[in-house]
Amino acid sequence: MQREEHYPREPPPLPQYDISPELKKLVLMFMGAMLINFLIAGALAIGMRTIQTDVPIIKVDGIAQNVLFYALLTAHGQVMFFGVVCANTIWFGYYAVSKWGRKPLAGMGWAKASFWIMEASVILIFVAGLSGFGAGWYNLMPLTFLPGHPSVTWGSAAAITFLVADVIVGVYITIFCIVIFATLLRGKLPVGTQIFEYMHEKDRDKGDEVSLVKENKEAQNIEKEFIHQENLPASVRWVSLIGINSWFPKKWRDVTPAVPIVCVAAFVTALVQIIGNPGLFVQLASGFASLQNPVASSNWLLTKNAWWFFAHPIVYFPLLLFLGGIYFLAPRYGKERVPFFKWNYRTWPFYLAFSTLVFSHHVFMDIPNPVWLQMMAQTASLGIVWPSGMTIITVLVFTWRSKMTWNITTRFFIAGIAGWMFGGFQGTETGMWGTDMYLHNTLSMVGHIHLILLMGPLLFAFAVMYAIIPDLTKKHMSKTLGEIHFWLTCFGGFGLAILFNIIGTEGAVRREADIASAFHWAMPYLLFFALLVGIAQFLLVYNFATTLRRKPTQNETTEYEKLHSQPAGEGITYT
Repeated sequence: MQREEHYPREPPPLPQYDISPELKKLVLMFMGAMLINFLIAGALAIGMRTIQTDVPIIKVDGIAQNVLFYALLTAHGQVMFFGVVCANTIWFGYYAVSKWGRKPLAGMGWAKASFWIMEASVILIFVAGLSGFGAGWYNLMPLTFLPGHPSVTWGSAAAITFLVADVIVGVYITIFCIVIFATLLRGKLPVGTQIFEYMHEKDRDKGDEVSLVKENKEAQNIEKEFIHQENLPASVRWVSLIGINSWFPKKWRDVTPAVPIVCVAAFVTALVQIIGNPGLFVQLASGFASLQNPVASSNWLLTKNAWWFFAHPIVYFPLLLFLGGIYFLAPRYGKERVPFFKWNYRTWPFYLAFSTLVFSHHVFMDIPNPVWLQMMAQTASLGIVWPSGMTIITVLVFTWRSKMTWNITTRFFIAGIAGWMFGGFQGTETGMWGTDMYLHNTLSMVGHIHLILLMGPLLFAFAVMYAIIPDLTKKHMSKTLGEIHFWLTCFGGFGLAILFNIIGTEGAVRREADIASAFHWAMPYLLFFALLVGIAQFLLVYNFATTLRRKPTQNETTEYEKLHSQPAGEGITYT
Protein backbone atom coordinates (compact mmCIF):
# COMPACT_ATOMS: atom_id res chain seq x y z
CA MET A 1 0.00 0.00 0.00
CA GLN A 2 1.26 3.47 -0.80
CA ARG A 3 2.64 5.59 1.99
CA GLU A 4 -0.04 8.28 1.67
CA GLU A 5 -2.69 5.67 2.44
CA HIS A 6 -1.12 4.93 5.82
CA TYR A 7 -0.37 7.03 8.82
CA PRO A 8 3.22 6.54 10.01
CA ARG A 9 3.59 3.70 12.48
CA GLU A 10 6.62 5.31 14.09
CA PRO A 11 6.81 8.88 12.88
CA PRO A 12 9.44 11.36 13.98
CA PRO A 13 8.82 14.03 16.59
CA LEU A 14 6.71 17.04 15.79
CA PRO A 15 8.58 20.33 15.54
CA GLN A 16 8.68 22.51 18.60
CA TYR A 17 5.61 24.74 18.91
CA ASP A 18 5.96 27.78 21.10
CA ILE A 19 2.70 28.75 22.79
CA SER A 20 1.74 32.42 22.86
CA PRO A 21 3.21 34.77 25.49
CA GLU A 22 -0.36 35.47 26.61
CA LEU A 23 -0.96 31.80 27.35
CA LYS A 24 2.42 31.47 29.08
CA LYS A 25 1.44 34.31 31.39
CA LEU A 26 -1.93 32.68 32.14
CA VAL A 27 -0.30 29.33 32.93
CA LEU A 28 2.12 31.02 35.33
CA MET A 29 -0.79 32.87 36.97
CA PHE A 30 -2.60 29.57 37.55
CA MET A 31 0.58 28.03 38.96
CA GLY A 32 1.13 30.96 41.33
CA ALA A 33 -2.49 31.02 42.53
CA MET A 34 -2.43 27.25 43.01
CA LEU A 35 0.65 27.50 45.20
CA ILE A 36 -0.88 30.25 47.34
CA ASN A 37 -4.11 28.27 47.69
CA PHE A 38 -2.07 25.23 48.63
CA LEU A 39 -0.23 27.07 51.39
CA ILE A 40 -3.45 28.42 52.90
CA ALA A 41 -5.38 25.14 52.61
CA GLY A 42 -2.36 23.30 54.01
CA ALA A 43 -2.27 25.69 56.96
CA LEU A 44 -5.91 24.79 57.66
CA ALA A 45 -4.95 21.10 57.66
CA ILE A 46 -2.16 21.78 60.13
CA GLY A 47 -4.76 23.59 62.25
CA MET A 48 -6.91 20.44 62.24
CA ARG A 49 -3.97 18.29 63.23
CA THR A 50 -3.07 20.79 65.98
CA ILE A 51 -6.59 20.67 67.44
CA GLN A 52 -6.59 16.86 67.49
CA THR A 53 -3.12 16.81 69.03
CA ASP A 54 -4.60 18.99 71.78
CA VAL A 55 -2.05 21.76 71.39
CA PRO A 56 -3.92 24.79 72.78
CA ILE A 57 -2.64 27.40 70.33
CA ILE A 58 -5.66 27.75 68.03
CA LYS A 59 -8.46 29.70 69.68
CA VAL A 60 -11.01 31.77 67.78
CA ASP A 61 -13.38 33.89 69.83
CA GLY A 62 -17.00 33.04 69.14
CA ILE A 63 -16.25 29.63 67.57
CA ALA A 64 -16.07 26.50 69.72
CA GLN A 65 -13.08 24.21 69.15
CA ASN A 66 -15.17 21.40 67.65
CA VAL A 67 -17.02 23.81 65.33
CA LEU A 68 -13.67 25.32 64.31
CA PHE A 69 -12.36 21.84 63.44
CA TYR A 70 -15.25 21.16 61.06
CA ALA A 71 -14.91 24.61 59.48
CA LEU A 72 -11.21 23.96 58.89
CA LEU A 73 -12.01 20.51 57.50
CA THR A 74 -14.55 21.87 55.03
CA ALA A 75 -12.45 24.78 53.77
CA HIS A 76 -9.32 22.62 53.57
CA GLY A 77 -10.99 19.88 51.53
CA GLN A 78 -12.85 22.19 49.16
CA VAL A 79 -9.88 24.45 48.44
CA MET A 80 -7.51 21.50 47.99
CA PHE A 81 -9.90 20.11 45.40
CA PHE A 82 -11.11 23.22 43.60
CA GLY A 83 -8.22 25.62 44.16
CA VAL A 84 -5.23 23.27 43.98
CA VAL A 85 -5.55 19.90 42.18
CA CYS A 86 -8.26 21.13 39.78
CA ALA A 87 -6.23 24.27 39.11
CA ASN A 88 -3.33 22.04 38.07
CA THR A 89 -5.49 20.28 35.50
CA ILE A 90 -6.63 23.61 34.09
CA TRP A 91 -3.19 25.15 33.58
CA PHE A 92 -1.78 21.93 32.15
CA GLY A 93 -4.86 21.42 30.00
CA TYR A 94 -4.56 24.87 28.45
CA TYR A 95 -0.83 24.37 27.93
CA ALA A 96 -1.15 20.83 26.53
CA VAL A 97 -3.86 21.38 23.91
CA SER A 98 -2.04 24.42 22.54
CA LYS A 99 1.45 22.90 22.73
CA TRP A 100 0.67 19.49 21.24
CA GLY A 101 -2.40 20.51 19.32
CA ARG A 102 -0.04 22.94 17.57
CA LYS A 103 -2.58 25.73 17.59
CA PRO A 104 -3.60 28.80 19.61
CA LEU A 105 -5.95 28.17 22.51
CA ALA A 106 -9.56 28.83 21.50
CA GLY A 107 -11.41 31.34 23.65
CA MET A 108 -8.43 32.94 25.34
CA GLY A 109 -10.72 35.48 26.98
CA TRP A 110 -12.80 32.69 28.52
CA ALA A 111 -9.64 30.93 29.67
CA LYS A 112 -8.61 34.09 31.52
CA ALA A 113 -12.11 34.38 32.98
CA SER A 114 -11.84 30.83 34.35
CA PHE A 115 -8.82 31.93 36.39
CA TRP A 116 -10.61 34.83 38.08
CA ILE A 117 -13.78 32.81 38.62
CA MET A 118 -11.73 30.04 40.24
CA GLU A 119 -10.11 32.46 42.65
CA ALA A 120 -13.49 34.04 43.47
CA SER A 121 -14.81 30.60 44.44
CA VAL A 122 -11.78 29.94 46.64
CA ILE A 123 -12.21 33.27 48.43
CA LEU A 124 -15.89 32.57 49.10
CA ILE A 125 -15.05 29.12 50.46
CA PHE A 126 -12.60 30.72 52.89
CA VAL A 127 -15.23 33.31 53.87
CA ALA A 128 -17.75 30.53 54.56
CA GLY A 129 -15.15 28.77 56.69
CA LEU A 130 -14.46 31.93 58.68
CA SER A 131 -18.22 32.10 59.29
CA GLY A 132 -18.07 28.69 60.93
CA PHE A 133 -19.46 26.66 58.03
CA GLY A 134 -18.43 23.03 58.53
CA ALA A 135 -20.60 20.50 56.71
CA GLY A 136 -17.65 18.60 55.30
CA TRP A 137 -15.72 18.96 52.06
CA TYR A 138 -18.41 17.09 50.12
CA ASN A 139 -21.45 18.76 51.67
CA LEU A 140 -22.83 16.15 54.02
CA MET A 141 -26.56 16.13 53.38
CA PRO A 142 -28.63 17.69 54.80
CA LEU A 143 -26.17 19.60 57.01
CA THR A 144 -25.27 22.10 54.32
CA PHE A 145 -28.84 23.02 53.57
CA LEU A 146 -30.36 22.97 57.04
CA PRO A 147 -28.02 25.10 59.17
CA GLY A 148 -28.52 25.22 62.91
CA HIS A 149 -28.33 28.13 65.30
CA PRO A 150 -25.42 30.50 64.59
CA SER A 151 -24.36 30.39 68.24
CA VAL A 152 -23.91 26.61 67.96
CA THR A 153 -22.90 25.98 64.35
CA TRP A 154 -23.41 28.32 61.38
CA GLY A 155 -26.16 30.48 60.03
CA SER A 156 -27.95 30.82 56.71
CA ALA A 157 -25.51 33.48 55.49
CA ALA A 158 -22.58 31.07 55.83
CA ALA A 159 -24.52 28.31 54.04
CA ILE A 160 -25.53 30.64 51.20
CA THR A 161 -21.93 31.85 50.82
CA PHE A 162 -20.76 28.27 50.55
CA LEU A 163 -23.46 27.33 48.03
CA VAL A 164 -22.63 30.34 45.87
CA ALA A 165 -18.94 29.37 45.99
CA ASP A 166 -19.75 25.89 44.70
CA VAL A 167 -21.95 27.31 41.94
CA ILE A 168 -18.94 29.34 40.82
CA VAL A 169 -16.80 26.19 41.00
CA GLY A 170 -19.15 24.53 38.54
CA VAL A 171 -18.99 27.56 36.26
CA TYR A 172 -15.19 27.73 35.97
CA ILE A 173 -14.82 23.99 35.44
CA THR A 174 -17.49 24.12 32.73
CA ILE A 175 -15.65 26.99 31.03
CA PHE A 176 -12.45 24.93 31.01
CA CYS A 177 -14.24 21.98 29.40
CA ILE A 178 -15.76 24.19 26.70
CA VAL A 179 -12.40 25.80 25.90
CA ILE A 180 -10.83 22.35 25.49
CA PHE A 181 -13.67 21.24 23.19
CA ALA A 182 -13.47 24.43 21.14
CA THR A 183 -9.72 24.02 20.68
CA LEU A 184 -9.70 20.33 19.76
CA LEU A 185 -12.93 20.07 17.76
CA ARG A 186 -12.11 22.91 15.37
CA GLY A 187 -9.28 23.37 12.87
CA LYS A 188 -6.36 21.09 12.09
CA LEU A 189 -4.79 18.55 14.43
CA PRO A 190 -1.42 16.79 14.29
CA VAL A 191 -2.17 13.20 13.27
CA GLY A 192 -0.26 9.99 12.72
CA THR A 193 1.85 10.48 15.82
CA GLN A 194 2.03 10.32 19.55
CA ILE A 195 5.64 11.52 19.61
CA PHE A 196 5.53 15.08 20.77
CA GLU A 197 9.11 16.24 20.73
CA TYR A 198 12.58 14.79 20.77
CA MET A 199 14.02 17.12 23.33
CA HIS A 200 15.40 16.32 26.72
CA GLU A 201 16.10 18.53 29.66
CA LYS A 202 19.81 19.20 29.65
CA ASP A 203 21.55 16.65 31.86
CA ARG A 204 24.14 18.87 33.47
CA ASP A 205 26.10 15.94 34.83
CA LYS A 206 26.53 14.25 31.46
CA GLY A 207 26.68 17.29 29.21
CA ASP A 208 23.85 16.28 26.89
CA GLU A 209 23.26 19.74 25.43
CA VAL A 210 25.13 18.96 22.19
CA SER A 211 23.29 15.69 21.53
CA LEU A 212 20.03 17.39 22.44
CA VAL A 213 20.48 20.02 19.73
CA LYS A 214 21.74 17.40 17.29
CA GLU A 215 18.63 15.28 17.79
CA ASN A 216 16.44 18.31 17.13
CA LYS A 217 18.26 18.96 13.84
CA GLU A 218 17.85 15.34 12.83
CA ALA A 219 14.15 15.60 13.57
CA GLN A 220 13.87 18.62 11.26
CA ASN A 221 15.33 16.68 8.34
CA ILE A 222 12.72 13.92 8.64
CA GLU A 223 9.84 16.19 9.60
CA LYS A 224 8.89 17.33 6.08
CA GLU A 225 8.22 13.77 4.96
CA PHE A 226 6.07 12.59 7.84
CA ILE A 227 4.39 15.52 9.61
CA HIS A 228 0.64 15.67 9.09
CA GLN A 229 -1.72 18.48 10.07
CA GLU A 230 -5.24 17.64 9.00
CA ASN A 231 -8.74 19.02 9.38
CA LEU A 232 -10.39 15.76 10.39
CA PRO A 233 -14.07 15.03 9.71
CA ALA A 234 -16.18 15.25 12.85
CA SER A 235 -16.80 11.49 13.20
CA VAL A 236 -13.13 10.62 12.67
CA ARG A 237 -12.04 13.39 15.05
CA TRP A 238 -14.22 12.06 17.89
CA VAL A 239 -13.08 8.48 17.29
CA SER A 240 -9.43 9.58 17.46
CA LEU A 241 -9.80 11.94 20.43
CA ILE A 242 -11.44 9.24 22.56
CA GLY A 243 -8.99 6.54 21.46
CA ILE A 244 -11.66 4.27 19.98
CA ASN A 245 -9.58 3.82 16.81
CA SER A 246 -6.99 1.87 18.82
CA TRP A 247 -9.53 -0.97 19.08
CA PHE A 248 -10.00 -1.20 15.29
CA PRO A 249 -8.56 -4.19 13.40
CA LYS A 250 -5.06 -3.57 12.12
CA LYS A 251 -6.21 -2.83 8.56
CA TRP A 252 -8.49 -0.03 9.73
CA ARG A 253 -6.08 1.16 12.40
CA ASP A 254 -3.40 1.82 9.78
CA VAL A 255 -5.65 4.22 7.90
CA THR A 256 -7.14 5.96 10.96
CA PRO A 257 -5.31 8.96 12.41
CA ALA A 258 -3.85 8.84 15.91
CA VAL A 259 -3.67 12.27 17.52
CA PRO A 260 -1.15 13.14 20.28
CA ILE A 261 -2.11 11.22 23.36
CA VAL A 262 -1.94 14.34 25.56
CA CYS A 263 -4.78 15.73 23.44
CA VAL A 264 -6.71 12.49 23.95
CA ALA A 265 -6.22 12.83 27.71
CA ALA A 266 -7.40 16.46 27.69
CA PHE A 267 -10.47 15.61 25.61
CA VAL A 268 -11.51 12.64 27.76
CA THR A 269 -10.94 14.68 30.94
CA ALA A 270 -13.21 17.46 29.69
CA LEU A 271 -15.83 15.01 28.41
CA VAL A 272 -16.05 13.09 31.69
CA GLN A 273 -16.38 16.29 33.70
CA ILE A 274 -18.93 17.98 31.45
CA ILE A 275 -21.10 14.87 31.85
CA GLY A 276 -20.73 14.98 35.64
CA ASN A 277 -21.20 18.73 36.18
CA PRO A 278 -25.04 18.66 36.08
CA GLY A 279 -24.92 16.61 39.28
CA LEU A 280 -23.35 19.57 41.09
CA PHE A 281 -25.96 22.01 39.86
CA VAL A 282 -28.83 19.64 40.76
CA GLN A 283 -27.44 19.28 44.26
CA LEU A 284 -27.01 23.04 44.69
CA ALA A 285 -30.48 23.74 43.36
CA SER A 286 -31.84 21.33 45.96
CA GLY A 287 -29.91 23.18 48.63
CA PHE A 288 -31.18 26.62 47.67
CA ALA A 289 -34.74 25.29 47.53
CA SER A 290 -34.37 23.82 51.01
CA LEU A 291 -33.03 27.07 52.45
CA GLN A 292 -36.06 28.89 51.12
CA ASN A 293 -38.49 26.33 52.52
CA PRO A 294 -36.89 24.13 55.20
CA VAL A 295 -40.23 22.59 56.14
CA ALA A 296 -40.74 20.96 52.74
CA SER A 297 -37.37 19.24 52.70
CA SER A 298 -35.76 18.05 49.50
CA ASN A 299 -35.21 14.46 48.42
CA TRP A 300 -31.88 14.01 50.16
CA LEU A 301 -31.17 10.62 48.62
CA LEU A 302 -31.53 12.11 45.13
CA THR A 303 -29.46 15.11 46.22
CA LYS A 304 -26.64 12.90 47.49
CA ASN A 305 -26.67 10.76 44.33
CA ALA A 306 -26.53 13.91 42.20
CA TRP A 307 -23.56 15.22 44.18
CA TRP A 308 -21.55 12.04 43.74
CA PHE A 309 -22.41 11.93 40.04
CA PHE A 310 -20.31 15.12 39.96
CA ALA A 311 -17.89 14.46 42.80
CA HIS A 312 -16.35 11.19 41.68
CA PRO A 313 -15.54 12.48 38.17
CA ILE A 314 -13.93 15.46 39.91
CA VAL A 315 -11.55 12.95 41.55
CA TYR A 316 -10.46 11.85 38.06
CA PHE A 317 -10.41 15.43 36.76
CA PRO A 318 -6.99 16.13 38.41
CA LEU A 319 -5.63 12.76 37.28
CA LEU A 320 -6.41 11.78 33.69
CA LEU A 321 -4.70 14.66 31.92
CA PHE A 322 -1.44 14.00 33.75
CA LEU A 323 -1.60 10.33 32.76
CA GLY A 324 -1.44 11.59 29.19
CA GLY A 325 1.40 13.85 30.25
CA ILE A 326 3.46 10.77 31.11
CA TYR A 327 3.87 10.15 27.38
CA PHE A 328 5.16 13.71 27.00
CA LEU A 329 7.77 13.20 29.69
CA ALA A 330 8.82 9.72 28.57
CA PRO A 331 10.58 10.84 25.35
CA ARG A 332 12.19 13.78 27.12
CA TYR A 333 13.78 11.84 29.95
CA GLY A 334 13.88 8.26 28.66
CA LYS A 335 15.89 9.36 25.61
CA GLU A 336 13.83 7.00 23.47
CA ARG A 337 10.93 7.62 21.17
CA VAL A 338 7.58 6.18 22.18
CA PRO A 339 6.23 4.47 19.04
CA PHE A 340 2.56 4.44 18.18
CA PHE A 341 1.42 1.64 20.45
CA LYS A 342 -2.23 0.69 20.54
CA TRP A 343 -2.19 -0.15 24.25
CA ASN A 344 -1.25 3.42 25.12
CA TYR A 345 -4.55 4.51 23.56
CA ARG A 346 -6.84 1.58 24.35
CA THR A 347 -7.39 2.58 27.97
CA TRP A 348 -9.03 5.93 27.19
CA PRO A 349 -12.53 4.77 26.13
CA PHE A 350 -12.65 2.83 29.41
CA TYR A 351 -11.48 5.81 31.45
CA LEU A 352 -14.37 7.71 29.86
CA ALA A 353 -16.96 5.03 30.68
CA PHE A 354 -15.90 3.98 34.16
CA SER A 355 -14.95 7.46 35.41
CA THR A 356 -18.56 8.45 34.70
CA LEU A 357 -20.16 5.37 36.31
CA VAL A 358 -17.91 4.70 39.30
CA PHE A 359 -19.60 7.47 41.32
CA SER A 360 -22.23 4.95 42.39
CA HIS A 361 -19.97 3.11 44.83
CA HIS A 362 -20.35 6.10 47.16
CA VAL A 363 -23.99 5.19 47.71
CA PHE A 364 -23.47 1.62 48.97
CA MET A 365 -24.59 2.64 52.44
CA ASP A 366 -27.80 4.22 51.15
CA ILE A 367 -29.99 1.13 51.19
CA PRO A 368 -33.07 2.75 49.57
CA ASN A 369 -31.12 3.09 46.30
CA PRO A 370 -32.25 0.60 43.63
CA VAL A 371 -30.42 -2.71 43.23
CA TRP A 372 -29.35 -1.92 39.66
CA LEU A 373 -27.44 1.12 40.93
CA GLN A 374 -25.66 -0.98 43.53
CA MET A 375 -24.75 -3.57 40.88
CA MET A 376 -23.44 -0.87 38.56
CA ALA A 377 -21.39 0.50 41.46
CA GLN A 378 -19.71 -2.83 42.10
CA THR A 379 -19.02 -3.42 38.39
CA ALA A 380 -17.60 0.05 37.74
CA SER A 381 -15.46 -0.03 40.90
CA LEU A 382 -13.78 -3.19 39.67
CA GLY A 383 -13.79 -2.14 36.01
CA ILE A 384 -11.78 1.04 36.56
CA VAL A 385 -8.86 -1.15 37.69
CA TRP A 386 -8.24 -2.38 34.14
CA PRO A 387 -7.35 0.92 32.39
CA SER A 388 -5.49 2.10 35.50
CA GLY A 389 -3.44 -1.08 35.68
CA MET A 390 -2.72 -1.01 31.94
CA THR A 391 -1.44 2.59 32.17
CA ILE A 392 0.83 1.68 35.08
CA ILE A 393 2.20 -1.36 33.23
CA THR A 394 2.94 0.49 29.97
CA VAL A 395 4.66 3.36 31.79
CA LEU A 396 6.76 1.09 34.01
CA VAL A 397 7.76 -1.14 31.08
CA PHE A 398 8.88 1.91 29.10
CA THR A 399 10.84 3.19 32.11
CA TRP A 400 12.52 -0.19 32.57
CA ARG A 401 13.61 -0.36 28.92
CA SER A 402 14.74 3.25 28.51
CA LYS A 403 17.81 5.18 29.58
CA MET A 404 15.89 7.22 32.08
CA THR A 405 17.39 10.41 33.44
CA TRP A 406 16.50 10.37 37.15
CA ASN A 407 15.99 14.06 37.70
CA ILE A 408 13.39 15.80 39.86
CA THR A 409 10.69 15.48 37.24
CA THR A 410 11.02 11.75 36.71
CA ARG A 411 11.23 11.05 40.44
CA PHE A 412 8.06 13.06 41.08
CA PHE A 413 6.30 11.10 38.35
CA ILE A 414 7.40 7.69 39.66
CA ALA A 415 6.42 8.70 43.22
CA GLY A 416 3.09 9.94 41.87
CA ILE A 417 2.47 6.60 40.14
CA ALA A 418 3.16 4.84 43.45
CA GLY A 419 0.74 7.08 45.36
CA TRP A 420 -1.97 6.80 42.72
CA MET A 421 -1.49 3.03 42.43
CA PHE A 422 -1.70 2.29 46.17
CA GLY A 423 -4.54 4.75 46.69
CA GLY A 424 -6.43 3.51 43.66
CA PHE A 425 -6.26 -0.14 44.62
CA GLN A 426 -7.36 0.82 48.12
CA GLY A 427 -10.30 2.62 46.51
CA THR A 428 -11.20 -0.59 44.70
CA GLU A 429 -11.10 -2.42 48.02
CA THR A 430 -13.53 0.02 49.61
CA GLY A 431 -15.56 -0.01 46.40
CA MET A 432 -16.62 -3.57 47.27
CA TRP A 433 -19.71 -3.98 49.36
CA GLY A 434 -18.25 -6.17 52.09
CA THR A 435 -15.18 -4.10 52.92
CA ASP A 436 -17.01 -0.79 52.43
CA MET A 437 -19.30 -1.63 55.36
CA TYR A 438 -16.30 -1.67 57.68
CA LEU A 439 -14.04 1.01 56.23
CA HIS A 440 -16.48 3.59 54.85
CA ASN A 441 -16.61 5.84 57.92
CA THR A 442 -13.03 5.42 59.12
CA LEU A 443 -9.83 7.37 58.65
CA SER A 444 -8.83 4.71 56.13
CA MET A 445 -10.87 6.72 53.62
CA VAL A 446 -8.89 9.84 54.52
CA GLY A 447 -5.70 7.91 53.83
CA HIS A 448 -7.15 6.79 50.49
CA ILE A 449 -8.01 10.33 49.36
CA HIS A 450 -4.59 11.64 50.42
CA LEU A 451 -2.89 8.91 48.40
CA ILE A 452 -5.11 9.27 45.35
CA LEU A 453 -4.83 13.08 45.22
CA LEU A 454 -1.99 14.46 47.35
CA MET A 455 0.48 11.70 46.44
CA GLY A 456 -0.86 11.11 42.92
CA PRO A 457 -1.99 13.99 40.66
CA LEU A 458 -0.33 16.64 42.83
CA LEU A 459 3.06 14.98 42.43
CA PHE A 460 2.38 14.63 38.69
CA ALA A 461 1.69 18.36 38.56
CA PHE A 462 4.96 19.13 40.35
CA ALA A 463 6.76 16.91 37.83
CA VAL A 464 5.30 18.86 34.91
CA MET A 465 5.99 22.22 36.59
CA TYR A 466 9.69 21.49 36.86
CA ALA A 467 9.67 20.28 33.24
CA ILE A 468 7.90 23.20 31.56
CA ILE A 469 9.06 26.19 33.62
CA PRO A 470 12.06 26.58 31.23
CA ASP A 471 9.64 26.71 28.29
CA LEU A 472 7.52 29.33 30.04
CA THR A 473 10.28 31.51 31.50
CA LYS A 474 13.59 30.54 29.75
CA LYS A 475 14.85 29.72 33.24
CA HIS A 476 15.40 26.57 35.31
CA MET A 477 14.23 26.27 38.87
CA SER A 478 16.83 25.57 41.56
CA LYS A 479 17.84 21.91 41.52
CA THR A 480 18.88 21.90 45.19
CA LEU A 481 15.59 23.36 46.41
CA GLY A 482 13.77 20.98 44.11
CA GLU A 483 15.50 17.97 45.63
CA ILE A 484 14.61 19.08 49.16
CA HIS A 485 11.04 19.76 48.04
CA PHE A 486 10.76 16.26 46.59
CA TRP A 487 12.04 14.34 49.60
CA LEU A 488 10.14 16.34 52.23
CA THR A 489 6.90 16.11 50.25
CA CYS A 490 7.22 12.36 49.73
CA PHE A 491 8.27 11.57 53.29
CA GLY A 492 5.59 13.76 54.84
CA GLY A 493 2.83 12.92 52.37
CA PHE A 494 3.27 9.16 52.36
CA GLY A 495 3.75 9.17 56.14
CA LEU A 496 0.50 11.09 56.60
CA ALA A 497 -1.51 8.84 54.26
CA ILE A 498 -0.09 5.55 55.57
CA LEU A 499 -0.71 6.51 59.19
CA PHE A 500 -4.30 7.48 58.35
CA ASN A 501 -4.71 4.02 56.80
CA ILE A 502 -3.21 2.23 59.79
CA ILE A 503 -5.42 3.81 62.43
CA GLY A 504 -8.43 3.77 60.08
CA THR A 505 -8.08 0.02 59.62
CA GLU A 506 -8.00 -0.27 63.41
CA GLY A 507 -11.33 1.57 63.60
CA ALA A 508 -10.53 5.28 64.02
CA VAL A 509 -13.66 7.17 62.92
CA ARG A 510 -13.34 10.03 60.44
CA ARG A 511 -15.10 13.41 60.60
CA GLU A 512 -14.59 13.53 64.37
CA ALA A 513 -13.01 16.51 66.09
CA ASP A 514 -12.40 14.50 69.27
CA ILE A 515 -10.48 11.40 68.27
CA ALA A 516 -10.88 8.26 70.41
CA SER A 517 -8.28 7.97 73.18
CA ALA A 518 -6.97 4.71 71.68
CA PHE A 519 -5.57 6.71 68.78
CA HIS A 520 -4.14 9.71 70.64
CA TRP A 521 -0.67 8.27 70.11
CA ALA A 522 -0.92 8.87 66.36
CA MET A 523 -1.92 12.54 66.49
CA PRO A 524 1.58 14.04 67.09
CA TYR A 525 2.94 11.96 64.22
CA LEU A 526 0.16 13.16 61.90
CA LEU A 527 0.99 16.75 62.87
CA PHE A 528 4.69 16.09 62.20
CA PHE A 529 4.05 14.68 58.73
CA ALA A 530 1.68 17.54 57.88
CA LEU A 531 4.33 20.07 58.92
CA LEU A 532 6.90 18.39 56.68
CA VAL A 533 4.57 18.70 53.69
CA GLY A 534 3.92 22.34 54.57
CA ILE A 535 7.61 23.22 54.87
CA ALA A 536 8.26 21.56 51.50
CA GLN A 537 5.66 23.73 49.79
CA PHE A 538 7.15 26.91 51.25
CA LEU A 539 10.42 25.89 49.59
CA LEU A 540 8.59 25.34 46.30
CA VAL A 541 6.93 28.74 46.49
CA TYR A 542 10.29 30.37 47.21
CA ASN A 543 11.90 28.48 44.33
CA PHE A 544 9.07 29.44 41.96
CA ALA A 545 9.05 33.11 42.99
CA THR A 546 12.82 33.60 42.80
CA THR A 547 12.92 31.89 39.39
CA LEU A 548 10.29 34.29 38.05
CA ARG A 549 12.03 37.35 39.46
CA ARG A 550 15.59 36.73 38.31
CA LYS A 551 16.89 37.22 34.80
CA PRO A 552 17.85 34.17 32.70
CA THR A 553 21.52 33.34 32.58
CA GLN A 554 23.42 33.35 29.29
CA ASN A 555 23.46 29.55 29.21
CA GLU A 556 19.70 29.38 29.80
CA THR A 557 19.03 31.90 27.04
CA THR A 558 21.30 30.07 24.60
CA GLU A 559 19.68 26.72 25.38
CA TYR A 560 16.17 28.14 24.92
CA GLU A 561 17.04 29.77 21.61
CA LYS A 562 18.61 26.58 20.24
CA LEU A 563 15.59 24.53 21.19
CA HIS A 564 13.21 27.01 19.56
CA SER A 565 15.15 27.63 16.37
CA GLN A 566 13.48 25.05 14.09
CA PRO A 567 11.59 26.18 11.01
CA ALA A 568 7.80 26.07 11.17
CA GLY A 569 6.13 22.97 9.82
CA GLU A 570 3.05 23.02 7.63
CA GLY A 571 0.16 24.61 9.46
CA ILE A 572 2.38 25.42 12.43
CA THR A 573 3.07 28.97 13.53
CA TYR A 574 5.50 30.45 16.00
CA THR A 575 5.14 33.39 18.36
